[in-house]
Amino acid sequence: MRDFRYAVRRLFRDPVFSAVVIVSLAFGIGANTAIFTLLDQVLLRLLPVMAIAAGFIPARRAARIDPMRALRWE
Repeated sequence: MRDFRYAVRRLFRDPVFSAVVIVSLAFGIGANTAIFTLLDQVLLRLLPVMAIAAGFIPARRAARIDPMRALRWE
């Protein structure tokens, strides 16, 4: 708790340093979110995942699913 109070006191003492810290954190969080969103849309959402869905299909229907066909990129 004492470290937190010291950090807050230090940030109020030097407003330019505080602004740099806040802007750096904002850019870092924004860039991380943008990169993850891009990779999620480009790589993860476009992967064919029908074979995973076979686990949720009743066994008699899942036996008819060809895994190589399910994993083929279309």
